[in-house]
Parts: sequence; structure tokens; C-alpha cells
Amino acid sequence: MPHRPGLLLLPLALALAAVAFLAAACSNRDPRPIPSPSPTYRTKVELAPIDNLELIIRESFPPQYAIKITSGLPSGCHQFDKAEPDGWRANTLVIRVTNIAPDDPDVACDTLYRFVESVIELGTDFVPREHYAVEVNGKRLDFTAQ
Repeated sequence: MPHRPGLLLLPLALALAAVAFLAAACSNRDPRPIPSPSPTYRTKVELAPIDNLELIIRESFPPQYAIKITSGLPSGCHQFDKAEPDGWRANTLVIRVTNIAPDDPDVACDTLYRFVESVIELGTDFVPREHYAVEVNGKRLDFTAQ
């Protein structure tokens, strides 16, 4: 029978594959992401405090606009919920930014105030030299389209 070098490597390759399979099967690591812990107390959705509004004008033609919103998380128990447009009222875009907050006065929370930045794209559909505004949770930013 002729000697074939490839046949000698076959048992070694199978043994290495078996060891790799067993190592993966015996691993205690779960490949799924760990979800954020859910609060163990009652929660409610509330408007977030707005700390800053900044207009972003992208260098394009026509100009593309966006608004950068800096909102607050008043305590360690507050979690950012969402920032979403709530519709146009004449030339004013209304945006709501909400947090998830404790709905139980007995919940003890630290008082570390944190910030969240959100960017909402406004698009390009603006008439040059026309006045517009963005209102976020009662705070207003006026601008004139270029």
C-alpha cells in the first residue's frame, strides 16, 4: 500500500475539531447580549428636562438640518426613553423627549444628574430666508433657513 502524507493528518484534524467543539459546548459564556436590568419598582414615562438645543447645518446642497438635543436624567433611577418628532405646527417642529422614571416615592435614587445627547434629522425641505423653530419639551430654538 503506498504511503499518503495527507491521510496521516486526517486523524489529527478530526481530533482538533472535536476538542474545539467540546470547548465551545462546555463554555459557560452565553453568546446572547445581556439585557439591561429592568427596574424592580413601578415606573412612569415623563418629559425629560432639556439642557441645550443646537442646530446642525450640514454642508450640502440643499442644506440638511438636524437638531442636537441635550436632555437630562435627574437621578440614577431615570432612564432615557426616546426622542421623537411630534409633528409640525405651522413653521415649528415639536419634538418630545421622554425618560422612564420611578413612580414610587419610596424608591431611593442617587442624585447624580446625567446627560443624554440625541440628534434628530430635520431634512432639507426648508425655504431659504424663511423663519422656523424647533420646540422640545417647551424649550424653543428659532432659526432662519439658508
